[in-house]
Amino acid sequence: MARPTKTGMDYFPLVCNVDDKIKLIQAEFGLTGFALVVKLFQKIYGERGYYCEWTRDVALLFSQENGLGYSVVSEIVNATVRRGIFDKDKFEKYGILTSRRIQQTYYDACQRRKNIFFNSDYLLISVTQKNESDNINSVNDNINSKIVSNNTQSKVNQIKVNKNKECSSSSPVAKATPKEPESYFIKLILNDNSYYYVIDEEVKEYKSLYPNVNVEQQLRNMAGWLNANQRKRKTKRGIKRFINSWLSKEQDRGGYSRYGQNTNTSRNTTVRSSENQGTVPPRNIEQVF
Repeated sequence: MARPTKTGMDYFPLVCNVDDKIKLIQAEFGLTGFALVVKLFQKIYGERGYYCEWTRDVALLFSQENGLGYSVVSEIVNATVRRGIFDKDKFEKYGILTSRRIQQTYYDACQRRKNIFFNSDYLLISVTQKNESDNINSVNDNINSKIVSNNTQSKVNQIKVNKNKECSSSSPVAKATPKEPESYFIKLILNDNSYYYVIDEEVKEYKSLYPNVNVEQQLRNMAGWLNANQRKRKTKRGIKRFINSWLSKEQDRGGYSRYGQNTNTSRNTTVRSSENQGTVPPRNIEQVF
């Protein structure tokens, strides 16, 4: 089995003398602002290398993971975009966090890799062609091509730019993409960047199977988690197992009762029954209180 292509980085440079943009974030929000910017850099470099998606679900999970409120994180992120730490145009157009410095750092750090993948819509830097002696051959923004020597059949190292374009209808190997249903509750991204659509009937079924769980909210949490964890996305065959496993664990943890809504009526029933008999067993009193 071929090894999966590495996208992110294991570490990134953090200069001692930061620029004024980051100093202004620290001046406005204190060390919390500075720490959050560093955590965002870790997320970008560690996951996709040169950008990260920034949706509401991703922001919610990021806030929870770092022990901050959603409104605080959103305010600091908006400030970083306003001050130019992240590119404003890409943020507003594509909902991503990136910058020229981030992309250049990633590009320079990955020069020894066999392949470097970019989404050309997100690029802010110029990815130039280099000589074959530099172990980088060509850049192609239409297809992910491999150049092979006619004599030795050896693969030439190159950069690949992935535009995520649809396959041409004339290609004999074009894959059919699943048709989007007319009505569905939410879509979950899969490991091949296609989507699994959770229809309303499935939501009703999950509610009957897991009565103590806020199924709609947990499905939204799953969507955010999958958006934020590209390497852990599921296959078409494994996505239903993932959904049921998630909901089952949430059910075991108490579901609604964790948020102050007690759905377990057996305790109250026991107390009432004991009251009708004129006594209340001490064990049940401890359970109620």
